[in-house]
Amino acid sequence: MEEQSVIKINSTLTNEDKNKIVLALNDVWGVLRADVNILSSEARIGYDKNAASCHDFQQAIRDAGYDIATSNNDLPK
Repeated sequence: MEEQSVIKINSTLTNEDKNKIVLALNDVWGVLRADVNILSSEARIGYDKNAASCHDFQQAIRDAGYDIATSNNDLPK
């Protein structure tokens, strides 16, 4: 069953940033789909909860060079 997660990114994003983050998220095992809204600076991830977690996505975004909001656990899923 697919779970969903939303991660707020602390940055103004461009289309290039969006593509970089989506590629990083799609490299995480268990991600079924990923999209980034550059206007709201949010990444939306659909994933298999048995294979991945929100922590994995946050780390992938950080590894791609972006800061995330520390209150991401409060965002709707």
